[in-house]
Amino acid sequence: MLPKYEIIKRDIIKKIDEGVFNAGEKIYSESELKEKYSVSNTTVVKALNDLVSEGILIRKQGKGTFVRRHLLHKKVLFSELTPKDNDSQNAIEKTITNVSSPYTDKKISMKLGSRTGKDKIVQIRQIAYVNDVIWKIQDRYVFSNKLTANTIKNLNKGASLSKELNITEDTANFPIKMKIRAVILDRYSEIFRMIVKENSDLEDKEDIALICLKKTTYNSDEEPIIYMQSYMHPNYYAIEITSE
Repeated sequence: MLPKYEIIKRDIIKKIDEGVFNAGEKIYSESELKEKYSVSNTTVVKALNDLVSEGILIRKQGKGTFVRRHLLHKKVLFSELTPKDNDSQNAIEKTITNVSSPYTDKKISMKLGSRTGKDKIVQIRQIAYVNDVIWKIQDRYVFSNKLTANTIKNLNKGASLSKELNITEDTANFPIKMKIRAVILDRYSEIFRMIVKENSDLEDKEDIALICLKKTTYNSDEEPIIYMQSYMHPNYYAIEITSE
């Protein structure tokens, strides 16, 4: 179950997408939101402040809250460009998959919706190579009780996680929350050691710059089902955004 402030945020964004509120227009007041969702003023303020921080709304003293005139409220097409997109003729790709045994990680478990953080999870790690060089290390996490022994066997062979979770819809159409940023990893990082181990050109490096992508995928009931962390070499990954 999503927190009430998150439900309010998603409803406001949905109304912006549907054109109920257009760029520059005033939205509901705090009192209207409080009554509409039967929540406290603190919950309403949290939702509005988050949307302001995310660049979706702007608050004007004594006037109310308005949709910001900004790219963030336009519908956009988000495309990820991978090695084959950048060099389709020369890119030879392969992927190695490894599924961990069930274990406990409070932080990730709670990202998947656990209230206590004690629910066991499984890590599905995929190491992607282009021309025998690691360009991406991707870790996906699900609750261990979602997978059977046969499912894990199939995943280790490269089977689709969505299919093994019996998700019939295309997860690309599911709600997601994603953050992309540049990070610097040093020799104490597991990811750094994995990449350097298989790339002799980086042996003398003290740190490396990578693109870090973190994404949570939600089902139609808005419950988190998959949490993912990816680290990618900037030479092999880019994003392209086109707005309406």
